[in-house]
Amino acid sequence: MIKNKQNKSIFILSFILLILLNISLNTNIVNAKPTLPDPSFEFYVYDESSIINSDVENYIIDVNKELNEKTGAQVVVAVVDSLQDLDINTYATSLYEKWKIGSKEYDNGILILIAPNENKIWIETGYGLEGALPAGRTKTIIERDMIPSFKNDDYNEGIALGFNSIIEYIEKDYDIVLDKNGFNDDYYPVQSGRKISIFPIMIFLLIFGFIDFRFFRGMLIASILRAFFSGRGGPGGFGGGGGFGGGSSGGSSGGGGRSGGGGAGGSW
Repeated sequence: MIKNKQNKSIFILSFILLILLNISLNTNIVNAKPTLPDPSFEFYVYDESSIINSDVENYIIDVNKELNEKTGAQVVVAVVDSLQDLDINTYATSLYEKWKIGSKEYDNGILILIAPNENKIWIETGYGLEGALPAGRTKTIIERDMIPSFKNDDYNEGIALGFNSIIEYIEKDYDIVLDKNGFNDDYYPVQSGRKISIFPIMIFLLIFGFIDFRFFRGMLIASILRAFFSGRGGPGGFGGGGGFGGGSSGGSSGGGGRSGGGGAGGSW
């Protein structure tokens, strides 16, 4: 009889311990949820790792204020020390939704999330800018303009190049021109500032024309002109660039925008 009572007591105690253990595990899981940071006072630049210098920061803020005033769009740069064991896409989407980047009416925000300690980057795009900046285009910006500089530990150059590329596409989408004056023309993508000398082209055309009329009686040029006027044209190029402006004052905040769930990432 006493032995049965002891066994019953052990069973009840074990059951209670299992319940307490389960509660403890669930509490740990809840506590393990990532703590997303609040935006900075200026909103457009958040830098936990202190890798962005004041010139680049002020430039991003100034351009954003004019962009937001004209279109409601916002391009936020966030640098975090840790992704808290989340994949960068999930972290970026969650942070975007918390900060409500872009306008509520148009969902025209962009988040450039950089985790330098984990060598990862993600560009999250709002619904309203997915046409101007589809995943393929943002992937190109990351790989062409940003990662090469990041590999050389030049985060300011990479961030500025990527930011300027994004701004150029937004300018084209809204048919606006933002004030980007003075500071450093090197912080524009090479593709935007590339100039083609006309002299070699003229020499080539003269030689081509001479050969065509000398040996083919102008048939080659005539064929090219017929093809051209039949609607067969070539692709366009990139527009011009600018530089950096001065400082700024006064805080900003998100406009209530939502993420489109799209974007692209990369690592180095």
